[in-house]
Amino acid sequence: MQPSLELRVLRYFVTVAEELHFGRAATRLHIAQPSLSVQIRNLERSLNTPLFNRTSRGVTLTPAGEVLLAHSRDLLVAAEAAASLTRQAGREPGRKLVVGFQANAAAELTRAVLAAYRQSNPAVQIEMRSYPFSDPTAGLADGSADVAFIRPPVPHFKELRTRALFAEPRVLVVSDASELATLG
Repeated sequence: MQPSLELRVLRYFVTVAEELHFGRAATRLHIAQPSLSVQIRNLERSLNTPLFNRTSRGVTLTPAGEVLLAHSRDLLVAAEAAASLTRQAGREPGRKLVVGFQANAAAELTRAVLAAYRQSNPAVQIEMRSYPFSDPTAGLADGSADVAFIRPPVPHFKELRTRALFAEPRVLVVSDASELATLG
């Protein structure tokens, strides 16, 4: 049986090859270093060849690792191009844009933002979808939403980009009877 190469694991491999350090690669990938080491060991096992020389002084690529690195970069570029072209094809007329939100995350700006989008993309159907607070990405992490109105803090995911729409002033409200009412 031929080994299958998963894009996620190839990204891990390329990151370790670029960093030549498992700890720094894990930090860059936002995963735990032991998990990254296991993924790379499993990749080496599935290919039946070592990809890295590990010594107390550091990590270097083996000749097999050099070959995989060159091809992995090409594969990852091709996969991103395929995803980009697929997203572009999805923007054709009749496409649906799923907008995730939690409570009133964009408040009064929601209508203005959606109206501006509709004006420049009249053929796109917009579906508003409410998400519970247990999903802080409002559907972005699992791909069920294309874009989302959310409130910080936002968990860091490499694939997510955020833009602040506005800042809200925060105030503390206390009863006149509270000892805190005399402060400030």
